[in-house]
Amino acid sequence: MIKKTIPYILLLLISFISHAEIKTMSILYTNDLHSHLLPSIQTRISKTRPVGGFANIATLVREKKLSDPDTIYIDSGDYFSGPYVSTLTNGAAVIESMNYLGLDVACIGNHEFDHGWENTLEQLNKANFPIVNGNIFYKNSDQLFWDNPYVILNKAGLKIGVIGLHGKFAFYDTINFKMIEAIETRDEVYYLKKYIAELKPITDIIILSVHGGMPGRQSSVGLSDVERSLYADIMLAKEVSDLDIIITGHAHTGTPKALISNDTIIVSTNAYTSELGELKIFFDTEKKEIVKHKNKLIQVFDDEIKDDPSMLKEIMKWQNKVKVIASKPITQSTNKMERAYGSESNMGNMFADAMSSFDERIDFAMVNSGALRQDINAGTITKGDLISAFPFPNTLVMAHLSGDQIKIIFDHAAGMTNGVLQVSSEFQYSINSSGKASALKLNDTEIKGNEMYWVAAPNFVTQGGDGYLEFRNAAHIEDTGIMVVEIVEEFLSKTNKYQPLIENRIIVN
Repeated sequence: MIKKTIPYILLLLISFISHAEIKTMSILYTNDLHSHLLPSIQTRISKTRPVGGFANIATLVREKKLSDPDTIYIDSGDYFSGPYVSTLTNGAAVIESMNYLGLDVACIGNHEFDHGWENTLEQLNKANFPIVNGNIFYKNSDQLFWDNPYVILNKAGLKIGVIGLHGKFAFYDTINFKMIEAIETRDEVYYLKKYIAELKPITDIIILSVHGGMPGRQSSVGLSDVERSLYADIMLAKEVSDLDIIITGHAHTGTPKALISNDTIIVSTNAYTSELGELKIFFDTEKKEIVKHKNKLIQVFDDEIKDDPSMLKEIMKWQNKVKVIASKPITQSTNKMERAYGSESNMGNMFADAMSSFDERIDFAMVNSGALRQDINAGTITKGDLISAFPFPNTLVMAHLSGDQIKIIFDHAAGMTNGVLQVSSEFQYSINSSGKASALKLNDTEIKGNEMYWVAAPNFVTQGGDGYLEFRNAAHIEDTGIMVVEIVEEFLSKTNKYQPLIENRIIVN
């Protein structure tokens, strides 16, 4: 375990006097790759320079391992779902491309289940690197869904145990329930303690690769934004002993400076292949603990890195396979469609309007902000653009809800734990400073608590995903069985030019 930071020159002196050996090794890490096989513009980093891409990551990993053989590379889940190539191949393009990344081990994320648990098994079995998970089970059994809770790696003369787990909250909060109907996730703390106990006598270092958690509430006074986003990981570390490192995914939050909780080092990247994390550790063989560490996030600028040729060949193979479907033109857009998580977005407006237009019975439609994953540039909109923007196989559901139930649903949205609900043009609501929804209006008239309304939403939401549990109490649920993306495609194809707009449908006070 890490106790305190010691200057490197002092480490050498201690080693000389005590005959202890300070061994060093590097841990490369990623999380939430989300099928970004190709570089992309990520405006939080640069509006002009593409970043990321598997071919660039592969080059960096290969070069790091060549310059320092005592290097391992770990990924913490959510490699599926993002740009259309993942959706159109049920993840096959992603997992087979990951075989060229140089991974030593990866855990499983919630989006690996977006096409159903059976597909998850089919795709993960194609990996030529170890995948670990020790707390997802088949229901009503003691059989692990993926029977490989941990691996032991040998580097720098050290034995490194790497445990894989999935956060229970994240599993049930973010996965379409239909996709995991035969499996369940069990308490990560219990299983973490179990596997640490098994690994402690036979390893020098124990690492947890975990996908899960939930962000800390805004009332978590004194926490930085990074600490708030990784709050669940901080608290998880406090629950156990003898855990050296947590590499975490799900929060999409990078750690330029590693967090320390209960002597455990916690690291993560900002996702979408934009960064490669590198944690260098210094291990005292006499004390049997990490006595020093250095952490950095390497920005992956496409114009600075030469593509790995084997990876690029694999990527282009898959891009060519889906090209005919993805390149189908739908319409023109007058300006860029952009997402937003905590406010109204013109992309959210478009998706909600398309859903609302599907059936004349629908009073208004809503879409969860987290379902929208990629902006769409002005100009020609293709089928691939729509799939990349909404990569999930969600169907349109119509729910018959009372006004009181709608208020409960929008109060949850106003809490910002899962982002706001984007709404169609018929509807408007406000979010007040106390995190509650108010002024809920349908066609400029406030909704009435005892009246009934037909509301359209993706089936992920109506099944209780993202915490929208009130949908389960609807008087009636009608699943159309038609994919949301197909409905949006039909909606846009009716016009030669679409103009995305912000219309003050959501007022954040």
